[in-house]
Amino acid sequence: MWIAYGLLFVFYTVTVLWPSPEESNVFTDATLWQLAGQLAYTFNLFLPVAAGILAADRMQRDFRGGVHELQSSTPLSNLVYILGKYFGVLAASLAPVLVWIWVVTACLVATGNAPINLMYAMTVTFFAMIVPAFAFVIAFSLACPLIMPLRVYQILFTGYWFWGNYIPPEIFPTLNGTLLTAGGMHAYQGYFGGFHGLQDPLTYTATDATLNLLVLGLCIAAVMTVLNYYLQWQSRRA
Repeated sequence: MWIAYGLLFVFYTVTVLWPSPEESNVFTDATLWQLAGQLAYTFNLFLPVAAGILAADRMQRDFRGGVHELQSSTPLSNLVYILGKYFGVLAASLAPVLVWIWVVTACLVATGNAPINLMYAMTVTFFAMIVPAFAFVIAFSLACPLIMPLRVYQILFTGYWFWGNYIPPEIFPTLNGTLLTAGGMHAYQGYFGGFHGLQDPLTYTATDATLNLLVLGLCIAAVMTVLNYYLQWQSRRA
């Protein structure tokens, strides 16, 4: 995880976050929320992909290594096991991202390239855009490899992420633009104003963004519920 994240952190720090000399003081209070949302949306391009691929074997290896059989002999219920695994993997995947965002933003503030309010704005966009994307991805990454080969899921998931979030529906049939989109565009436009400098009317409102988060939350709950029934069925078979 640290190798994959480290490479992405270096890439984002050099190409996206750190301003060149001629771009000094590009951050202003007027565009603060737009820029923070744009950065969070850009981070969602690759970071959830890495998190989803890395999380895909976290539950499967318990079955592969016989650990789940041992867990089944304890008073630990399937639901507690599922939620513990889910929130543990989610926290482990998100914590380095939040620390990295804070460190780089603090450096931008300290060097005079951004106002101190950017620290608050980046934290808000992290919870509004990055956390939902990771939460959605990790739920499926824990459950799906139990019913299909791990490598097949990782390949399919990677293709899904770019197909379902970034391919325009005018070009190819896709989930992009629906309430099932997890990349963060609904929240970016609805809560933070859309891309900085663009004058085109926004596609999504705050209501759309809220509905999008609710739909993603329902999808996560559905995956956890189905996974619970699946593990109960597996226990009865054993």
